[in-house]
This record gives sequence, C-alpha cells and structure tokens, in this order.
Amino acid sequence: MRITRTVSNMNYIDTDVLIHSLVNQNPGLHLKVNDLIEKMIVDDTFLISWLNIQEVGFVLAKLDQPADFISAKLMTLMSSLPVAYGSIEFTRALELAKTIGFKDFNDCIHTAIAEQHCSGLYTYNYKDFKRIQPYTSLNIHFL
Repeated sequence: MRITRTVSNMNYIDTDVLIHSLVNQNPGLHLKVNDLIEKMIVDDTFLISWLNIQEVGFVLAKLDQPADFISAKLMTLMSSLPVAYGSIEFTRALELAKTIGFKDFNDCIHTAIAEQHCSGLYTYNYKDFKRIQPYTSLNIHFL
C-alpha cells in the first residue's frame, strides 16, 4: 500500500547526496548527510525517485564498488517507496532543459519530479541547480 504524503512537507534528495551517504569519500560529508537523511526518514519527509536509484547504481559501479554492495544498496533504496516519473515530469524537464541548456537534463528531470511531490530539494550540485533555481518554486538546499 502506497503512503500518501503532502507535497509541502516532502524533501527530494539528489543522487549526489545519496552517494555521499552510501560511500564514505569524505567523513564529514558522510556523517552530515547520514544525519540529514535519518532525520528526514524519522520525520517521514524523505523522497527519492526511480531515477535516483538508476543513477546510484551507475555511480557506485563507476566508483568500483563490489556488485553485492551495489545490489544491497539499491534494494535498500527500493524499499523507501521511490516515486516514478512520466510524461508530465518529462515535459516539465524538457521545458527547464530548453531554458538552461540540455547539458543537465537529468537534473531537470529530478527538479520536475521534486516539483510534483516536494517543497524542497537537497543537493551538493551547486553549479547545475543554481542555474535551475530561478525557474522553479522548489526550495533548493545546497549542502
């Protein structure tokens, strides 16, 4: 059974934040992100999408993580009830991409997904999301 959540209290987590949570590349960031995500899970405001899960698998493989580790992490993320995206989000992402350029299309899709379900988006990707920020009502939090 799917839990219905209101848009106003949900926070979308960008893939780069998930990667810092899963792989301890920087101990300070790793702890900060895990604390943030744990608080969101407790508060029932944590949200990711199937696009996040796809990207996490790709990035973990690029970081030479073992297959069993990748599989376990993806299964854990799948249990968090990720949201799907369809033509509405894709059309919105296309609009954003046309405005800022098509180089950051996946970030435009993340933004469009978040706009449908959340009031906030958390990312480390300052460069790309700073360009998207003027064209969305999302509260983008740069970590």
